[in-house]
Amino acid sequence: MNHASQTTSTDFRNKIGQEAPLDEKKKWDSDFKKREKIKEILRPLIPEFSIQLGGSTSIDVTRPGIDKGYGVRKLHEILGIAIEDMIFVGDAVFPGGNDYPAKQAGVVSIEVRDPHETKRVIEATIACLGSGNSRC
Repeated sequence: MNHASQTTSTDFRNKIGQEAPLDEKKKWDSDFKKREKIKEILRPLIPEFSIQLGGSTSIDVTRPGIDKGYGVRKLHEILGIAIEDMIFVGDAVFPGGNDYPAKQAGVVSIEVRDPHETKRVIEATIACLGSGNSRC
């Protein structure tokens, strides 16, 4: 993904500390309402950009179309990996979330709560695929 075209605002994270424990970050905006309000304020101010919520504390501002769906399509285009053979793991796989475009691109998407669950899902997936079990 072209991160030069993406800005993730860390100002919101800095209110509680970028290195704050995940539980503290989740408490700050657990229902996404604070960031939804900020997103609605930003939308008319920067209409030429796409604004999506991510994770527990971030707002992604990108050029339209430069998102995780774009990254999925680029992996397909450059590496030749079939989209139906990909698996995406993210914590914002809901409409308006920064992981949702990957799901819209057609990739199998697994929603997780936090980095710890992400690690467990990836480890289990690798173990299952490595077992030769065709039911994985």
